[in-house]
Amino acid sequence: MNQKIQQFLLSPWFIGVSVALSYWLGLGSLPLFDLDEGAFTEATREMLESGVFSATYLDGEPRYDKPIFFYWIQALSISAFGFNEWAFRLPSVLAACLWAWAFYRFVSEQFNKEKAQIATLFLVNCLWIALIARSAIADALLNLFLSLTLFDIWRYLKTGEQRYALRLYLWMALGTLTKGPVAVAVPLAVSLLYLICSRSLSKHWRTYFNFKGWALYFAVVSPWIIAVSLEQGLGFFEGFIVEHNLKRFSDTRESHGGSIFYYLAVLPIIILPLTGLLAPLFKRLRSQWQGNIGRFLLLWFAVIFCLFSLSKTQLPHYILNALVPLIILLATVSSLEKNYRWTLLFPALFMLLLVFLPELLAIASDNSKGYDQATLAAWPQAVPSYYRVAALAALALIVLATFAPTLRTWQRLALSGLVLNSFFFTVFIQVIFNLQQQPVQNMVKHTLDHYPGEAVVAYRMHMPSFSVYRQQITQLRAPKRGELALVRIDRVAGLEHKLAQNKQPLQLERLYQSSGLLLVRAVDMDRLEN
Repeated sequence: MNQKIQQFLLSPWFIGVSVALSYWLGLGSLPLFDLDEGAFTEATREMLESGVFSATYLDGEPRYDKPIFFYWIQALSISAFGFNEWAFRLPSVLAACLWAWAFYRFVSEQFNKEKAQIATLFLVNCLWIALIARSAIADALLNLFLSLTLFDIWRYLKTGEQRYALRLYLWMALGTLTKGPVAVAVPLAVSLLYLICSRSLSKHWRTYFNFKGWALYFAVVSPWIIAVSLEQGLGFFEGFIVEHNLKRFSDTRESHGGSIFYYLAVLPIIILPLTGLLAPLFKRLRSQWQGNIGRFLLLWFAVIFCLFSLSKTQLPHYILNALVPLIILLATVSSLEKNYRWTLLFPALFMLLLVFLPELLAIASDNSKGYDQATLAAWPQAVPSYYRVAALAALALIVLATFAPTLRTWQRLALSGLVLNSFFFTVFIQVIFNLQQQPVQNMVKHTLDHYPGEAVVAYRMHMPSFSVYRQQITQLRAPKRGELALVRIDRVAGLEHKLAQNKQPLQLERLYQSSGLLLVRAVDMDRLEN
């Protein structure tokens, strides 16, 4: 039996099973999450409804956050497979699968097939990468193109073959259409720093002025730039370049602020279950730097990590692409072939924390106020009856992988990641959905059942999945006389005060409440009194 397990863990089939469980298991089982999944999908829905494919709109207003490519692919998926969660998320998971395939090919070229298998298992079973792979957002597609670009930069620097030089410009163009200037800025910064550190800039500087490459880049990007200019004018470039790119570095956006040490603190979490390998890698930094490929990978990681550490707007997935070189470096740590069970301490402790999620939610509920308290107070109903049993079973499997006598360190880590992902995306994610999104789903059902066809506005809140499932735009403003409005309970008083200041004062008629969300109607002052 042990021999058969070893053969399976060393075979490509283990990668296939990991992809199936980490990326595809339960992909369409839960409705969309706000804000990002709802925003992308609602913008795609409005694109299909309006027939305008050159620019995006969200709840009727121009959406300047992202370029167009992911919306096109999501629109194709919805058109082909129907209006459902599986189709919404399919483009991301397909991009993640291509990302893993390109990653395997690159590592096998630069190292060997065994290292490539280890690294790919680490990539696929990394909790945060799996989360992005399963989300209906553009990040998996962006990271595919960023990785392809940097892979081909290294191939070109190593071989000098022009096909790699031309191909990397294509990847940068598609990355630009997916997420913007970051698809050009990061590869250029990484390659330039590498050439400077390797004293090879004089040999390769002409590559940055490759006429055919830039011609290909602009041939891919320019048609959309012209089209979006005709549709939205200069407003798109001001909104996208200035507001959603430059100001993300100079100002804190959407309360996503942090500090220069933010990513240093979150890295051990987003690299799970590989956290225990960071210390052995740190000890080998000097030897890694001395090798050309090691220096390239370290600079790749450092550019992204430092760039977003200096940004005033910070979220964990901003450094997602930095995990690509980091995982390759972790896969070369010599201790992987040894029997270091202590590296499983970190995924085991994380899983132990999830075992006590009900108690943690109860504590958080008792120490919260307003909307957060109303949301967290629903935790007894949000946590399924089987949660504790499932969490303990997952913890037991990680402990079993820790102490199984014949497994290598990398096999233990890959198995623990597979267990974490399987539990996280079937059981744990259900709890988060029940707390965060079930109230929105309840609101959708109530409005469709009791107020079909009526417009609903949202006051000082944005949950675009509400628009997706009603298949109707939800304007973001205060309600006018007779209109329905969605409002958080901690903002009702502010809305009432605002309406009372009208020339013809209005008040709110409370119609329905689900957790911390209220459905209200703006009516004349004397209506409720009568």
